[in-house]
Amino acid sequence: MRKLSYGVVMGVLVAALGTGARAQGDFMKECQVTTSPKTCECIYGQMPADKRAAATEGLQKSNKATQPGGNLLDPSTLTQEQMQGLDAVVVAQANCM
Repeated sequence: MRKLSYGVVMGVLVAALGTGARAQGDFMKECQVTTSPKTCECIYGQMPADKRAAATEGLQKSNKATQPGGNLLDPSTLTQEQMQGLDAVVVAQANCM
């Protein structure tokens, strides 16, 4: 029974670490469209963990809007969470300058 519990705990930890690494990778990919890797690392570290996923989604929409043929980003197309995520990016970026 003890081995089973240990195995379950390890499985959960591995899954959580994998998800976190992927989430950071997604954020870094979107952030580096307009910002240096060093600054993106700082921003990611400064942001509250609960805002990171929404920040990544907001950055994706923002980056699409700045591509050739893209339309200006309309804030009404962002969810409240995405707006809060982008706000968290701006605050963190100011702390990283």
